[in-house]
Order: sequence, then C-alpha cells, then structure tokens
Amino acid sequence: MPPSPDTLPNYHFLLIAPNLGAEWLFDAARAYFERFRPIAVSDLELIKLIPQQFSVAVTVIARRDTAAQWGVQLAQNAPNALFDAVVYDSFDDTRAVLTSRAVSNQPFGVPLLPTATPPPALSPTPGALIGEPQPLPTRPSGGFVTQTPTPGSDGQQPITPTPGSLIGG
Repeated sequence: MPPSPDTLPNYHFLLIAPNLGAEWLFDAARAYFERFRPIAVSDLELIKLIPQQFSVAVTVIARRDTAAQWGVQLAQNAPNALFDAVVYDSFDDTRAVLTSRAVSNQPFGVPLLPTATPPPALSPTPGALIGEPQPLPTRPSGGFVTQTPTPGSDGQQPITPTPGSLIGG
C-alpha cells in the first residue's frame, strides 16, 4: 500500500523529467530540494532496489505530455510508491508551487500529520554508526615488529649489493 501524502516516507525521491533542463532542478526546485532533501534521480532504476518494507514517495516534475508515462513507469517499478506529480508546462508556475510547498512544509502538497514520536534514524550506509560515536576496538598485541634487529645478531650477514648487473652483461 502506498504511503499517505500527509506522512513522511522512509525514502523520498525527486525525478526531473529528462526533457526538462537542469534549471528545473537548480532553479525551479531549489527551495523544495533544500527544504526536504529528496534523493534526486534521473530514472526509476534505483527505486526498484528499495525493500518492500520501506515507504517510498517519488515527486516527479514533468510536463503534461510525459506525466502519465512517468506514473505508469513508477507503478511498474515500485507499485507501493506514492506518485507525487508536479505537472506544469510553465517554469515559473512550477517554481511557485515547489517554493510554496517548501515554505509551508508540505512536501506532497498537503499538510503533514503530527507524529507523536520521531521516526527512527535510518542509516543509508550499512554498518555506519548512528547516534553516539563508539570507540574504535583495540587490536590485540602480537604479530607486530617492535624492534629492528641489529645486523649479525642472529648469525646472518647483512645483505650486500650483488656484483655486476642483475640481467647479466
């Protein structure tokens, strides 16, 4: 079941349709991106890798001619993901809507429900520490050279250069 637009998902992606220029991300969606920090993607391949137990929302910025196509692709790749389409043909209209969402703290265009407790912190890197840093484990002693032997102390002679060339001649 897709997450509700009035709650924050575990993973939030932002996809700018490929037929739009970079200015749609760096200008039109700047305030939205800075406020909500979604994962910017250029296709839906990464979304397929998210395990089913996590909630996923995808905000797609597209024009009217490609918006339905992105909805179908998302349904095929991640059927439990929330499809949040921002569909405007005008750059200025898109920027106004995304900035309004950022200012009003509404990532999906509707007010968020208050939560009694914050969601648990997710670690995007397996094995990374969350919370208080832990001391590094100490390595057991042994196996390390602690003193350089003096030449001749073990009955062997020091290495001397070989006479002549190594390859002969």
